Amino acid sequence: MSATGKPPANAALPASAPAQAAAVTVKPGFWAGRTATILLQVLVILAVLAAWQIGATSGFINKRVLSDPSDVAARFVKMLSGEDVFGATIYAHVWQTLQELFLGYLLGSVLGILLGVTFARLPMLARVFQPYMLSIYSVPKIALAPLFVLTFGIGLVSNVAIVTTGVFFMLFFNTYAGILNANPEFLYIARIMGASERTIFRRVVWPSALPSIFTGFKLGVPFAMIGAIVGEFIVAFKGLGYLILQATSRYDVSAMFVAIIILVVLVWAIGQLVTIAESILLRWQPKRQRESGVSV
Repeated sequence: MSATGKPPANAALPASAPAQAAAVTVKPGFWAGRTATILLQVLVILAVLAAWQIGATSGFINKRVLSDPSDVAARFVKMLSGEDVFGATIYAHVWQTLQELFLGYLLGSVLGILLGVTFARLPMLARVFQPYMLSIYSVPKIALAPLFVLTFGIGLVSNVAIVTTGVFFMLFFNTYAGILNANPEFLYIARIMGASERTIFRRVVWPSALPSIFTGFKLGVPFAMIGAIVGEFIVAFKGLGYLILQATSRYDVSAMFVAIIILVVLVWAIGQLVTIAESILLRWQPKRQRESGVSV
């Protein structure tokens, strides 16, 4: 203790001090938590629906153009009861779109990851083919649809090919960038320790690329849905895109909104599944360990 009664600046803290300091946690306020976020999101949806209903009831919104929530809800109930909607039930339309989404998303993801890894591991191959990949990626997918129709015919295969094209590039570019951006210091340390190239890829390169790959998975979800709907606009006799096209051409606005709402729910649900898979496979990341309360 100094003459002034204050402890010296370099006085050692008790051994238990770090543990006590680490044990102190600050709980976020209610408005910073997940519950408040979900509550505000629900309130936003309710406010939009209320404004929509009031506008349609008062005549400010033309119901022939935008319908109203009550009519959309009534039509949704009819569809769920098995009503025939342009040649099929709503369940048949949804199942058709889900098949295209699942098959195209799976095929595009596998091809994108495999080719992304190949290009990252073979720089010469990447230098030769990268301009062609960028050129094909810049072509609007709707412009490729007639080519797929001529190649695969009218039906499920053509639409799966369109979905695959959209998802493929998201996974390809993110996988390629994720592998190239692996920390060079980690690679150097692994080589010094005598690790083989196969072990380095499996233990260092691949884990460091996973966050980027999952970004590709997330971006691929809306692109997959866009591909499926575009394909059904052009060549389909079933599906949510076909339903939207037919409903629009016949001014069946309520049916159109029901299909759009189902599309939004499907994209949200698939996105949530990808997020859950990401949180499980990347739980080793320090940030995720802190969020889950796991001590390192």
